[in-house]
Amino acid sequence: MERVPPPRLFFSQFTFSLDRWRAQGGLVMLYGDHAVLAYSLRAVASLLARGEHVVFIDSANAFNPLLISEVATGWDRRPEELLDRIHVSRTVTVHQLEALISEGVSEALTTYASRVLVASGFLDNLYDDDVELREAWRVFRKATAHLRALADAGVLVLVVCPAPAARLRDRDGLLDALITEADKVIRLETSTLYLEKSVRAAGTFSRSGTRARSIRRR
Repeated sequence: MERVPPPRLFFSQFTFSLDRWRAQGGLVMLYGDHAVLAYSLRAVASLLARGEHVVFIDSANAFNPLLISEVATGWDRRPEELLDRIHVSRTVTVHQLEALISEGVSEALTTYASRVLVASGFLDNLYDDDVELREAWRVFRKATAHLRALADAGVLVLVVCPAPAARLRDRDGLLDALITEADKVIRLETSTLYLEKSVRAAGTFSRSGTRARSIRRR
């Protein structure tokens, strides 16, 4: 059977879709080349301009207030107005990532009345070759389980995964495992976004109680 390429999602469409998914909740994964970090931040800025508060985990040292300011100017808003609505925490080790997701995120979402969590560079700390493979997988499974629980509770969880600067073959399975777990998977390639996977709207379940999945593949 001939494979049908997935529909293209240009940035404006992604921004619009992100706002719609915010109302539904779910685990959305954006991956690909390094530009995904800026793409995701600009899209999140559009949510800030609409009055949303966003909890932002920065594991790739990618948070750039200038990008937020650019979006604010486009919306005819003061940059400070948008920046006051994004709440950033940085991680540089796998154990900081583990502690923040398992202990700090839920409290932050409640404190700021936020329904949007962004994990930018989620796999970056796990790609550290100083971290043993077994420990990387342990932290990954624990952190992913917490993100999955938040998504199932109605929070929009956007996980952003740029390609690693140096490939570690023994970590390739982390990306595949995250793709399997996500409700929606979007890949950035040469300035084009592709929707690779999508499930039905949040709250749609089969009779067995498992989430019914409608998947588009490359």
